[in-house]
Amino acid sequence: MSLRRAHAHLIDPRAHQQRAGVLGSLGLVADSLRLLPKKGEGNGRWTATEWAEKRQGWIFLTSLPAEREALRPLQSLWIDWLVLRLLNEPTKEQKRVWFVIDELASLQKLPQLHTAIVESRKSRNPIVLGFQGKAQLEYLYGHLAEVMLSQPATNVWLTTKEPNAGEWVSKFIGKIEIERLRETHFDGTRSGHNFTIERQVEPLVLESEISGLADLHAFMKYQNFVTFFSFPYFDMPEVAKPFELRERPDDKLPYAPKSEPGTAELAQEPQASAVPAEPQPQPNAPAAAHEIQPETTIADDTSEQQALTFKG
Repeated sequence: MSLRRAHAHLIDPRAHQQRAGVLGSLGLVADSLRLLPKKGEGNGRWTATEWAEKRQGWIFLTSLPAEREALRPLQSLWIDWLVLRLLNEPTKEQKRVWFVIDELASLQKLPQLHTAIVESRKSRNPIVLGFQGKAQLEYLYGHLAEVMLSQPATNVWLTTKEPNAGEWVSKFIGKIEIERLRETHFDGTRSGHNFTIERQVEPLVLESEISGLADLHAFMKYQNFVTFFSFPYFDMPEVAKPFELRERPDDKLPYAPKSEPGTAELAQEPQASAVPAEPQPQPNAPAAAHEIQPETTIADDTSEQQALTFKG
């Protein structure tokens, strides 16, 4: 059975709602695949399977804010494919692969990311995730976000002004047990001193400390060790273009914009008209006289074509 026959029931003309839903989903995929260059337009050929075997070089998936929404399905697909191909345990000749995924919430849900984080000890591929808040992961991955957040061995938190997020970070860092020596004085006939030890459990880092962090300052937790640190900003030299825009023929404007901003004029070719154009009068020349045509009367014979002349 061919593939066309196997899935023909999905777009049955008699099932209008199902047909419209399937075609709508295929339309979204087609819009994303339309952005890919054709075989002769690209600068090379790349597959995730071949790269996962050799593991040579770096892979950068970048996008501009204006193109991020259009490139989101493609970038999510490529990252998910790479994660899937690198789930197996590497051989002695293969190197470890670092995944650095910043702004994780800007991507679609990656089905293989949860498996890669949970089973990262087997594949030995470290994963670095960057996101703005816990709510972003919960929106994409639901209850699986709790499992994903519990797997990283090293956690770094920067400032956040959202109260619930700050309280969650405070709980995530943990609490400490504090012992305080309490001294009691007695006066009168039973004068003396009495010492007792009080034990209290308090958060190691308060919520207000998280929301009050300065720029380039953070808390880090590794195993059961917590530290506060700051880091400088390194202005790295530019060795490659951050984003190379590929020119496409259909990206050109179908009209010729004017010099004035905000105005544009359609550059359309004049269409041939069936009625011949009247000659324009020259300057300082008398206008040509138009011959008055007699009104056309409506014939009584309905079999012949009738012509009406409207005059203003």
